[in-house]
Amino acid sequence: MTPSHVRECLASLRDELYELALDLVRTPSVTGDEDAAQETLAARFRDWGLDVDLWTVEPSLKAHRAYCDDGLPVERQNLVARWGEPRETAALILNGHIDVVPPGERERWDTNPFDARIHQGRLHGRGSCDMKGGLAACCIAVRAAMKLGITPKRPILIQSVIGEETGGLGTLAAIERGYRADGAVIAEPTSLHMCPVQAGALSFKLHVPGKAAHGAMRRWGVSAVEKFWPVFSGLEAFEKKRHESFEHPFYEAGQLVAPLSVGKIQAGNWPSTVPEELVAEGRFGIFPGEDCEEARRAFEAVVKQVGDRDDWLEENPVRVEWFEGQFEPGETDAKAPLLEELSTCHEEVLGKAPVSHGVSYGSDLRLFTRYAEMPAVLYGPGDVALAHAANEWLPLDELVQAAEVLTLLIARKLDA
Repeated sequence: MTPSHVRECLASLRDELYELALDLVRTPSVTGDEDAAQETLAARFRDWGLDVDLWTVEPSLKAHRAYCDDGLPVERQNLVARWGEPRETAALILNGHIDVVPPGERERWDTNPFDARIHQGRLHGRGSCDMKGGLAACCIAVRAAMKLGITPKRPILIQSVIGEETGGLGTLAAIERGYRADGAVIAEPTSLHMCPVQAGALSFKLHVPGKAAHGAMRRWGVSAVEKFWPVFSGLEAFEKKRHESFEHPFYEAGQLVAPLSVGKIQAGNWPSTVPEELVAEGRFGIFPGEDCEEARRAFEAVVKQVGDRDDWLEENPVRVEWFEGQFEPGETDAKAPLLEELSTCHEEVLGKAPVSHGVSYGSDLRLFTRYAEMPAVLYGPGDVALAHAANEWLPLDELVQAAEVLTLLIARKLDA
């Protein structure tokens, strides 16, 4: 199987690829409300002759140590399609999440976020980049391999998973259901870069105490807002110090690999009252290879050290709460055959070797490497900088190239 064969086949399927991507974007599937999109995709898989496993995730998954409690119902539909006869270990998993983040304020969008359209070589709409375009490329790659007459000696699995945006519920459920393969390609938007390493991220809340008083009698109270600033400054210094000793071959020197960011602050209950509590929510980046529990202890120690230097906070300490997403880091061995196979296919299709690096965000890669003991790599169309943004879009040329590379990878895996 040569790249030219693949390219010709994808040219004949290009309209179907675009149609599938448009249909996926047009079907809203904000995290927690994915069932309609899953049922629609499952019907398409059945039309293609694939074996379909569409099941409702069981509440028992909450007991798994990797489960992230996002406050949403667990009982939602997860989807795996199989091409080929069942085997204990498949040749390859192509993984993509069907859920998308909310579109935000309508005024920030040029058009309806779910009114998918193709314009000037781009696919527009919520989820086009993150990551319904990548999921469509996975699906059409299998469709192309079928059309090319390849015999699946071992199965290829397409996973359309739920809940990735809030912790990876769908991928974890698929792993617990027993799905395994030689490796997994997760078609996240990486601009067709190969990313076999991801940092982790732990969600936290800081509860900063104060003492209420009338605003006109400010000195009789203690402002929780004022007490927060030294804590924030201490955490900024902590982030900088952590990066001074970090080195990894998949990250550039000086890169912000494990960002510590405060994204939400709430304080006070009346304009003329000294605020008696501030609650800050954020994410604490975890380095590849770092133990999450040790990182939590170090974070809490910094918060305590800051408080010990302040008379009020020493007596009324800041409380640290860990909640929702607790994304561990993940890493695939650089010598894993999957990486060489994918790199070779990319180079043959695009005429140049792929860029390889790690990423600073959490993803489902960690679930494959940690809980399925499988190599996994992020590789898909689109720029992650456009993910979650208003007027999200995906370049069509990358969408087609991703499908071509994945088709060739399937062919090579099944010929091996």
